[in-house]
Amino acid sequence: MVLDGRLALFHESKRWLAVADLHFGYELSQRAAGNLFPLWGMRTIEARLRELLADYRPAHLILLGDLVHNRTGAGELSALVERLRENCEVLLIAGNHDRDLPRADLVESWQSDGFYFHHGHCTVENAKAIQIVGHHHPAGVVRDGAGLRLKLPALVQQPRCWIMPAFSPWASGTEWPRDDAQNRIWLCSPRRILRWEQPG
Repeated sequence: MVLDGRLALFHESKRWLAVADLHFGYELSQRAAGNLFPLWGMRTIEARLRELLADYRPAHLILLGDLVHNRTGAGELSALVERLRENCEVLLIAGNHDRDLPRADLVESWQSDGFYFHHGHCTVENAKAIQIVGHHHPAGVVRDGAGLRLKLPALVQQPRCWIMPAFSPWASGTEWPRDDAQNRIWLCSPRRILRWEQPG
């Protein structure tokens, strides 16, 4: 299993690559609401996905829910998925932001030898598999004690559930508490993965 600092998880033998929470078209939704937003977010999402596909050559790309931010990004997402399907099978798992997407294009979950993928916005009982979910946008904040802080996306490993970092560049993340000894938290930076230890 490889956790890539570009916010993806890759299984070497099963050849699946998973990312969560694209919120594709976020800037379009902001513009539709009258807010001036630059359009680079969608370009960087596609560029990072293409790099990951080229590096890992997966058989399956799992887009783990919240594919779009709202309906304004649906057309752009559809075009992106068609381009990505030139490289591998693309699985679109429904998230709570995806209610306006065609249901025929989405699945609620997907399973692969000991791993069960769903978005994570509702509880799913599956005691036999490790659940891999998105939805929560976990992050960690590193402080230097002098007032500087750096927030990084994180992967959270719980005993039977792994929570993916958000892939969207617009998702700043929610600071994840470190006081649970059962959580293993990995901070993702472009050049390295850091284990975020418990305080004390």
